[in-house]
Amino acid sequence: MTTEQFIPAFVQGYSNSAFTNPHEVVLPDDPKECTGNFTHMGAQYWGLETDRHKATTVDTNARALNYRHDAHHWVTIRFEQRAVVSKLMVSTKWFTGNQVRAITAILRDDLTGQEQTILTRAPLDPDAEHTFEIDEVTATECHFELYYEGGISRINFFGEMANEQLPARANLFESATLSHVSNEHYGNPTMAVKGTRAEMHMVGWESARTGFGEQALFTLNKPTVVEELIVDTYLHRLNPPLTCHVFGLTSEHTTDADINTLMAQRPRWKLRFGNGKEVIPKDFQDYMLAQQYLTEDIANPTQFQIMLHVEHESPWSPVLPFAALRADTWHRFTTFENSGPFTHVLYMHYPNGGVHGLKLFGTEQ
Repeated sequence: MTTEQFIPAFVQGYSNSAFTNPHEVVLPDDPKECTGNFTHMGAQYWGLETDRHKATTVDTNARALNYRHDAHHWVTIRFEQRAVVSKLMVSTKWFTGNQVRAITAILRDDLTGQEQTILTRAPLDPDAEHTFEIDEVTATECHFELYYEGGISRINFFGEMANEQLPARANLFESATLSHVSNEHYGNPTMAVKGTRAEMHMVGWESARTGFGEQALFTLNKPTVVEELIVDTYLHRLNPPLTCHVFGLTSEHTTDADINTLMAQRPRWKLRFGNGKEVIPKDFQDYMLAQQYLTEDIANPTQFQIMLHVEHESPWSPVLPFAALRADTWHRFTTFENSGPFTHVLYMHYPNGGVHGLKLFGTEQ
């Protein structure tokens, strides 16, 4: 490799960064000195800093403290483009006694499916710059294990862009027609479709807290085979939805049918009580806000399960019928129960909250 270039990247997900904004950690900027700056969490730092005591837990019954040597926090950093990595630089600048003590780094490549561990519990010094020269590895992301806790102010990669890139694809939600949106209190699905992490603050589609299951229907330009779905909760650290659910309609159901009639047949929220009783409210939001569930199971009226109910022979095909979501995470789904081709895609999440990005990739027929 003749010249080493900075490899642009973003934070895809992480286990914890309770004290800081972790998205600063991948910037090429020199970590800012925040001495004398305070937030409600105490002294301000630049980069990623986790909560404490990851390796140690309290066992009250035994009057003991349990220690796990392999306990760790983690962060996954994704490259903007597939790259050949030859150098990794990790800074703990300004973290004088609260730095991460050691890191393991694993490079992964979407194109080949291969992964390679390039560092194994490599020690980090306080308030220091660390340079790791490595044999060239082609990758699309790097996963770090952080032992056990603490702060890192900067993680930068160097090398060059790979000759073979992942295929360039359009977000098919951008050209779709949007309808049947359940809640647009703080934002709307169009904002999520356009979300590109251009800001260092929350923005996107955020519904009110009184929502009990949100939805948006996308009518695609052409029947499409679904290949990848992105649900990005970027910077929604305390208010992401808990789950997302995706269903599709095929042309055999939509050619001569009214979409409002089909939406009346969409998957609906169901409650299952401890006594075996199942209830599918006509208006789930009103049912929950009025606490009508208290009359369903006299023995245990305050605990029950909530799940989606899909009618037998429903026109709605499950694409991603149930997926958990994390806070401030770029979720990438590539395995689906059904892939279409679909003319309409129904996106749902539960119960409410904020989504920064919604992207659909696939092959139009």
